[in-house]
Parts: sequence; C-alpha cells; structure tokens
Amino acid sequence: MNTSTKKFLAGCVTGLLLLGAVRADRIELTNGSVVVGKIVSAEEGKFKVETDFAGTVEIKQDKIKSFATDEAVNVGLKSGSAVLGRVEAAPAGTELQVVAADGTTTTSTEGVTAVWEKGKDSPEVRKLKEAADKLKRQWAFEAAFGLSGRTGVAERFSSALGFKATLESSQDKLIFNAAAEQARDNGVETANRQFGGVDYSSFISDKNLWYARTSLERDEIKELDLRSTTAVGFGHKFIKQEKQDFEGRLGVNYLYESYSNGTNFDSPGLDVGLIHSITFGNSKLSSSATYTPAFEDFANYRIHLESAYETPLTAALWKLKLGITADYTSLPQPGIEKFDLLYFTSLILNWK
Repeated sequence: MNTSTKKFLAGCVTGLLLLGAVRADRIELTNGSVVVGKIVSAEEGKFKVETDFAGTVEIKQDKIKSFATDEAVNVGLKSGSAVLGRVEAAPAGTELQVVAADGTTTTSTEGVTAVWEKGKDSPEVRKLKEAADKLKRQWAFEAAFGLSGRTGVAERFSSALGFKATLESSQDKLIFNAAAEQARDNGVETANRQFGGVDYSSFISDKNLWYARTSLERDEIKELDLRSTTAVGFGHKFIKQEKQDFEGRLGVNYLYESYSNGTNFDSPGLDVGLIHSITFGNSKLSSSATYTPAFEDFANYRIHLESAYETPLTAALWKLKLGITADYTSLPQPGIEKFDLLYFTSLILNWK
C-alpha cells in the first residue's frame, strides 16, 4: 500500500469520526461543561440524554444553558404550542431557535416544556394512553376439579368443583366465586356444601380502597339451610408489589342464618379480613383470613382461614392446587363441631 493510499484512508477515517462527532446533539450546561449525545426526551424539568461515555443520563433543565439537536425534534413551548424542527443556538447566544420547514421559532431554554422524537407521542398524549391502559379491565377465568375415591375395605368418595371469574384493572377488581363439594364415607354423607360469592374493591388512593362483598352458603352436614353475608368497608395495601400483595380490611356486615331445625339468626357485625399472596417464579402462595363477630353478641363469631399453593403443570393452562380451609364457629348448632378443617388437592384450568 503506497503512501498516497494510506493518507487517503486515514483522511476518510478521520472524516467519518468527525462526522460522527458533528452528527450529535449538544447540551451546554450553566457551569460551562458540554455534553454530547442524543436527546431522547425532555419533560417535567429533566432532559434524558444517551451518551457514549455514561449511557443514558438525566440532566435537570435548570442546569442547562442551551442545547442544539442534529435532527428535527418536537419542541413543546410554554405557550402550549409545539414545533417540529432542528434546535439551534440563536445568533444572540442567549436564546434558542427551532428551524422548521415553514419558518423559525425563537424561544429560550426556560420556555421549552418538552422535547420528544419525531413520530413519537408527546408526553401528554403518552400519559393519557398509559392512564387509559391502566383502566382497561381484563377477564381471567379459573375452573377447579377435585375427585378421589376408594373401594374395598372402605367405601369412600369425594368430589369438589370450583369456578372463579375475575375482572380486573389497576384501579378495581371484581371477583365471582362458586364452589361445591360432596363426600361419602361407607355410605354416610360427610360433606355436602355449596357456596357462591361476589367481591368488589376499588382504589380511592394509591394504597387505600373500599370494598363490598356478598355471599350465599348452604351446608347440609352443619344443618345450615342458608347463610347470607353482606359486607362493606375500607381496606389498605400494606404491601403492593408485582410479586407480593398484602391487604387488610375493616368494615361492617349483616349476617343471616337459617337452620334445618327451624332456628334463625340475624345481626349486623364487624368484618375484619387479611388477604396475602406471594409469587415464587411460576408458583403462587395465597392466604386469607376473616373474623366476623356479631354486634348482638360478640361471643358469637366466625373465623375462616384459607391457604393454597399453586404450581404449573406441563400443560400451559393447567395448575396443581394444594391447600387447606379452616372454619371455626363459636356458637354452632347442637351436635355440630365448632372447628372444621379441610385438606384439598385440585387441578386448576386457567384461561383469559
């Protein structure tokens, strides 16, 4: 390679490097420093700049004396208008000018409210779209199946069915629940229960919410013809994270119970609850507890606990659910145990 060729190649490389240096946005700070990079956006008093030496950095707008862009960008002004053009330093040196296809607009660094790339949404439009997305509700469904039996030394059979539908957005949640279980042991019925409920909650601030719930229950083994519970109250998110949620509730409820022996009970009361869930990878552990004493007699109360662990199976929509439910009634009907504990294993089918 002769000397002329070497000089030509060196000149080309130098020219390309200089061109790369020239083709960049330039931000001059009030302390005299200059940052060279690409202005990605500017909003709420902060400029976001991509640099070769420090990645993406944020610079407070009040620290910027002036700036210039290599390409046309959208510039939002305090007047409420927006101009698409290339930003340059004005001849006076203390102002900026946005050079557009149909003219030049003069402003100052303080007069700029936002900068965003050509073809992108303005910060205001983007925030409106994000807010609209957060309010979008999406349905999720879950069906549970449990079946077990034994024949030979003992005749045993049990079955359980469940259905759950959830309509949720970032601001509210509506849950429909239905469940039924039946069991026989040597010809004797040991379980026969049906349950249905609705639970709605809505945020009134970042971590505070109000809720309303109602449920109907029937249990032949406990001689319960009907238990109706309706509650309203307020809740607070002690933990509100993507993989963990912990909610406390406090409200009032109205309880009505009718038994097969002809006795009835109804009274307003307290409604106290805790709801917790945590996700480990693809698995989830959820727990809930409710305490509902009656105002008519605080010695008459019910405590309901439920805890379940869900883990995915090979099929994408199927999960295995293991759990326990515990129910304690302080003043049960004659001949009925106060404490009832159920262990369960179910296959869960999820879809949206």
